[in-house]
Amino acid sequence: MKIGNGTAVMVAIVLLLGGCGTEPGRDAPTSSSSTPASAPAAGKGGDNPDDINGDGFADLVFSNRNQETPPDLTIVYGSKDGLNPQTRTVVTTADFGFDHVSNAGTADMDSDGFADVLIYGFPVGAYRGVLHLLWGGPKGVDPDARPTVIQPPFLEPNSSYAGVPGDFDGDGNGDLAMGVPRKGTSEEDLAVLYGPFTREGAPRRHTTQPGPGDWPFSHLVAGRIDGRHATSLLVHSGTDGGQMPSWLFEGGPDGLSRDARELNAGNSSAFGDFDGDGADDVVVADDGNRNGEPGYETEPPQVEGVMTVYFGGAGRAPQVFKNIRFAQSMVAGDYDGDGQDDLAIDRGSDGVELFHGEATGLRRDGKVIRRLGPYRDLTPEQRTQTPFDDPEELLDILNKTRPAGPWAAADYDGDGRDELALAWFAPDLPAWEGSVRSLWWITDGSRDESTFDTDGW
Repeated sequence: MKIGNGTAVMVAIVLLLGGCGTEPGRDAPTSSSSTPASAPAAGKGGDNPDDINGDGFADLVFSNRNQETPPDLTIVYGSKDGLNPQTRTVVTTADFGFDHVSNAGTADMDSDGFADVLIYGFPVGAYRGVLHLLWGGPKGVDPDARPTVIQPPFLEPNSSYAGVPGDFDGDGNGDLAMGVPRKGTSEEDLAVLYGPFTREGAPRRHTTQPGPGDWPFSHLVAGRIDGRHATSLLVHSGTDGGQMPSWLFEGGPDGLSRDARELNAGNSSAFGDFDGDGADDVVVADDGNRNGEPGYETEPPQVEGVMTVYFGGAGRAPQVFKNIRFAQSMVAGDYDGDGQDDLAIDRGSDGVELFHGEATGLRRDGKVIRRLGPYRDLTPEQRTQTPFDDPEELLDILNKTRPAGPWAAADYDGDGRDELALAWFAPDLPAWEGSVRSLWWITDGSRDESTFDTDGW
């Protein structure tokens, strides 16, 4: 599985570090806003869970991260030449009454052959987030159409309803897993809404079962829909700042299992078929967070700096990597087209490390991809008004927020191999106040197939 007027931007140091040396520096992507955006060519539909306009190519979805600016959701459409930044849809979700949004994934939720976009939106003045659907179609998402509210099993005031799409019963229809509040407690139950969904946001059926652990869920991670088998679900326990356990629910013809397997503590995870046997594997790792209380600056030795791969094939013992330090996030995909998924992990200021899939599992060979966003200095006013004791401390943080991280993986050009999308977002810091700019590199792990800059979109 594959779990405006444009001006040249500032030069960024771009290095590809690997076992064989260092690539020369390159310019950062230049602005794509000089060419007006256009709608994609009309597609006929298909079974790709990432193909919103149904033309056979996966599409890229992202939202801006600056919560002080109007919330936008952007779709860049794929083509035979890969992602085309001039073929895009930008949805201004503030027009729908949202204070901020995030995209929760794509899947064909109504079984019409076009992937739909699941967004998690907070209405202005609301205390809880609500899941909505933007419907895909031959021309992609209609930017003026109001999103459809997902109808959960029940509504509890001041509770949030986050979720992820999957195909948990393997019938080819998009499903949705979400946490729902357990009445009278601070804990959550696990609800699964099975598709296809109506255009009013109602599922065909739903199930509710007790959630694992004693905490509310912090986040859910689902296996990639591939049309061949049921996807599994990983439920991460809520966190007090440190690494917390997660539970694996297996998918099957009847839906998600009632029983779950507890995995090693770690807040970062991803599904993939790393050994190429056709079964879902899942990897869990330390994401570097600590709760900061006295005596809790570290984690137990079986957790701190540890990444564990759990294989879906029968009889395979977990694979354990020690001393990875941390993995802020992970994205799995088959970047070299050998039938075994590879893993990209976000090492923060240390770049993006690639682990290669092979028959025995993941292999670590020290390959690191490093792409940097532009540098911006502090203004004289910011130097005197910085909330930090020393402006140089803020400049150090600005430099540490320049590396791009893994965002998504899919086959954007239809060549049968996944491409890895690396993204840099303008940080929520004084030097970038109000900016929603992002830079993107689409790579196969060895070379950049395309790049673009959203400045001016």
